[in-house]
Amino acid sequence: MTGKIIGVIITGGVGVLLTVLGWLIWKKEKLSLMHDYHVDKVSAEDRPAFCKLSGTGLIVMGIGLLITAAILAITDSAYSFLCFAVCFAAGLAMLIFAGAKYNR
Repeated sequence: MTGKIIGVIITGGVGVLLTVLGWLIWKKEKLSLMHDYHVDKVSAEDRPAFCKLSGTGLIVMGIGLLITAAILAITDSAYSFLCFAVCFAAGLAMLIFAGAKYNR
């Protein structure tokens, strides 16, 4: 029981962290939260689009973790991993697409 609670807290905490970081990158355009080589070739006119896509990718990952934590808290089902996997893959694809498109 204690292991389940710790797992839910850690999963939910990382989900909140990724969601907040995604929001800061998207809405506040805080590219300083990302490593230099991820943003060094992003032009000034592409910056808002890059921030929106990158921030949204992190938010999708964070929401996936929050949903996973909620499912783990309610049930002890392995289906929570499916939600995590789908959201993580979608968020990662958005981050890779943003880097490939705007950081050239």
